[in-house]
Amino acid sequence: MIRILSVPGWRLRVWLAVVITLVLAGLPLPVAGLVLWIGGLLGMTLMEAIAATIREQYQAQRQLDADRERRGQAVLLAERDAQIASLMADLARARSNSGERRETDEERTYRQVGLHPRAPEFLVTAARRAYRSRLHPDRHPGHRSEANSRYLKAEAAFERIAELRR
Repeated sequence: MIRILSVPGWRLRVWLAVVITLVLAGLPLPVAGLVLWIGGLLGMTLMEAIAATIREQYQAQRQLDADRERRGQAVLLAERDAQIASLMADLARARSNSGERRETDEERTYRQVGLHPRAPEFLVTAARRAYRSRLHPDRHPGHRSEANSRYLKAEAAFERIAELRR
């Protein structure tokens, strides 16, 4: 994390290290050892302080990144909440509009036999034949009166459809 060459004044520090090395080389060995030992102790405390500062900066950067991430998530959640509110309003509007439209008598007649008002003529004819064969009272001898009433209701619906189509 420490890049000496990118720090301002690095040339001065390099020259200072060269001068200290030359001075120490000129001293007697016991004195140079003592100076190096004291310098090492001072250097250790300096390195510990630098390491603590770097650690604090790293933790502050991580905290800043986490805060940015939380803010980004909060913005996304706010956008989604707004979108949900908009969709809920659209749904409420659609539900209220669907209540305003009333089914016409013609649509109700077609719905009784499972057809749409714009169904083609061949489909109406085929549906009428299918209803006749399926609902005919002769096919339901066990409950002939009930089958007869269903058959007559279907026939009445198809007669009404035929009248509407004329």
